[in-house]
Amino acid sequence: MAGRGNGRNDDAIAEALGMLAGVLGGNQQGAVIGADRQLGNFQRNNPPLFKGAHDPEGAQKWLKEIERIFIVIDCAEGLKVRYRTHMLAEEADDWWVTTRTEMEEDGIALTWAVFRRAFLRRYFPEDIRGKKEIKFLELKQGNKTVSEYASKFTELAKYYAHYTNDADGEFSKCIKFENGLRDEIKQGIRYQHIRRFPDLVDCSRILEEDLASTKSNARGYVDRKGKQ
Repeated sequence: MAGRGNGRNDDAIAEALGMLAGVLGGNQQGAVIGADRQLGNFQRNNPPLFKGAHDPEGAQKWLKEIERIFIVIDCAEGLKVRYRTHMLAEEADDWWVTTRTEMEEDGIALTWAVFRRAFLRRYFPEDIRGKKEIKFLELKQGNKTVSEYASKFTELAKYYAHYTNDADGEFSKCIKFENGLRDEIKQGIRYQHIRRFPDLVDCSRILEEDLASTKSNARGYVDRKGKQ
């Protein structure tokens, strides 16, 4: 009895293992199909190539566009670095092949965050970032319109590492932007204590337009008086 029972148990175990192997095989096949499908989605968004050389601005734009595509297709974290073969060419590709080999030899996991840090260290080094920070800190409106000033402010602010992504960081940006406005606009904005950057830009732009309209009307009045 015991012998026959063990035989049936062995058969059941073998059958279960066979079913498990089938499931695992199916999961692996499904994962491959899923990865291929996501690669197709990635390629349909026309990811730009980055060829390397000294192009800090191009490196920043490339990284931003690639990460935008990752968000659009909801790219799995484990696939991001794998897709680098479709993103890098020439010198940049040679650099990554060498860097990847060194990282693998050192036992470093090749995540997108690791790639991103290495990429920026190579193509957007700290000295260039420091120069961008100085430009940001020295930025004033000057002869620019509020819209032009806001555009340049936003472009350079991303290089300033001291702004936090919270209400305090937002208010700090507002203070910096406000201090860089021309005096005639700053005086009309300051008392409002605006704490959201988009609101501050809108209010500054509207005030600028109102001031320009007032000046235009005043000139028109003077011209009409002169002709009388």
